[in-house]
Amino acid sequence: MIEEETRAAVLVVDDNPMNRDLLARQIEQHGHTVAMAENGLQALDMLQTQDFDLVLLDVMMPGMNGSQVLEKLKAHPDFSHIPVIMISALNDLEITARCIELGAEDYLLKPFNRILLRARINAALQKKR
Repeated sequence: MIEEETRAAVLVVDDNPMNRDLLARQIEQHGHTVAMAENGLQALDMLQTQDFDLVLLDVMMPGMNGSQVLEKLKAHPDFSHIPVIMISALNDLEITARCIELGAEDYLLKPFNRILLRARINAALQKKR
């Protein structure tokens, strides 16, 4: 179990239930709490009512895509401080650069490497603190 100070509330946003579950299990194994949203609108609603330390956000989702959600998050004074790690199966440098330009903390490719996922989450949380 990890120490109280290092526990974080993480919001995982992905339209694919298998990806959400996989990410949630891996994050929970490191002692963090996880909430899940299946789309961008649901994520924005959840952010209005719950406090999160980190958001993992899929790039490609129906309706509002990850870039649009990221843009709204970073433009909102109550959420702009929350680090966002974008997740995608797309290995596209332009999309990656655009997400970083919009304020994403990092960009992870699917399928996830457990060690890399943990390192990126820890780095984002350390930077926030």
